Formats: sequence, C-alpha cells, structure tokens
Amino acid sequence: MIMRRMLLSSAILLLVLAAPAAAQETEEAAVREVIQRLFDGMRSRDTAMIRSTFADQAQFYGLDREGAVRVDTPSAFITSIASAPEGLVLDEVLHDTEVRIDGPLAVVWTYYDFFAGENFSHCGYDAFQLLKVQGEWKIVALADTRRREGCRQQRS
Repeated sequence: MIMRRMLLSSAILLLVLAAPAAAQETEEAAVREVIQRLFDGMRSRDTAMIRSTFADQAQFYGLDREGAVRVDTPSAFITSIASAPEGLVLDEVLHDTEVRIDGPLAVVWTYYDFFAGENFSHCGYDAFQLLKVQGEWKIVALADTRRREGCRQQRS
C-alpha cells in the first residue's frame, strides 16, 4: 500500500513537472516558426509573409559604416528585399539558434551566414525580441552585426 502511494505520488509529481516543460517547448517552437517564416519569405520574396512576422511598430537596429546606430523599419527592409535583382535568392542561413522565453517575451540569438544567390555576402549575429500579441508571436526588434571576415560560410 505504501509502495503504491509512493508510485502514485511520483507519477503525479512527474506529470506536474512535465506540463510546464511541454508548454515551454510549444512556445519555443512557435517562436522559431516566426523566425523561419521571416527567412522563408525573404528567400521567396513573399512580402506579405515577411510583414506577417513583425509587430506594427517593430524596428531594426545595427551600426552603419561609420559606427553610428542605424534604425530601420520593416517596410524599409521589405522594400530592399523586393527591389533585389529578379531571380537573386537572398538566403540567410541560421546556426546555433538560442531561444529564451518568459511569458509574453521571447529573445532569439542566432549566428547567420548570408548568401546572395550562390555568393557569400556576410555573416554575423541576429538578436530578435518578440512579444506575444493577441496570442501570436511578433518580432518587435531586431539588431544584427555584419562582417565579412571570420565567417563560417556554411549553407546548412
């Protein structure tokens, strides 16, 4: 009888502990899907798909060639993707992606290699911030680094 109670208690404890982990995995998969959709849209030049990943007031941050902070909007980014030469596939390949989530806030840190067609262009790190807005994850900020040296140049 005591053994049966101990087993039952252990099983209940495992279920209680497993539920938050499963929910966290589901949320992480949803966050990763948003990032994947952004880059799938970029490769296919699907501007509606790209736009669907961003919150209305999202912003992009980085440094310009002089080292000053540059701020862009998703609209400027989408325009640059749409205006690339016809047939040129813009492919940002992600590696070592990390996702952290706390309630409605997610942070994604990932290394990338960027290819324009078959040509390697640059690499760096992307740092995304996402918020869960009305039940849907949206990118609210994206900061990145860009360099041409010390890159992996890997397509997979």
